Amino acid sequence: MSTHAARIENRLLRSLMKPFFGALLLSTTALDAAQAALPVPRHLINPDTPRIEDPDSLVERFLQAVDRGELEVFGHRIERAMIVPVRVEYVYELSDRAMRIKVYSNLNQPLPVPGQDDCRILGVSAIMEDGRITEIESHVWVK
Repeated sequence: MSTHAARIENRLLRSLMKPFFGALLLSTTALDAAQAALPVPRHLINPDTPRIEDPDSLVERFLQAVDRGELEVFGHRIERAMIVPVRVEYVYELSDRAMRIKVYSNLNQPLPVPGQDDCRILGVSAIMEDGRITEIESHVWVK
């Protein structure tokens, strides 16, 4: 290959590479701008102090809340003898970086869903905060 042809090839490569690198640079800037537009949580989770507690003590506090009458489904009070706790879940909310604790329990006997003949409640999840039930989710199955 002649020197002249090599110079032409180098110029051609440089002229093609400039737009490529320019587009690459713009795309990385656009990604940073998109990330900057996301809401920043009020506080971040401190990894040095996780709030993961002993599941047995969480279930015991849950059962104490049940004994106080805090677990109701469609106006029907759920007693301790009606449930079997089977799972403790730790849920991290990305919006505010808070952790929520849920206790999932199976019902010993399914409960009817008011106004629905073909549905039964087979389980409940209770969200716990400071030893109290703050939210209840019914897990409904269709026959």
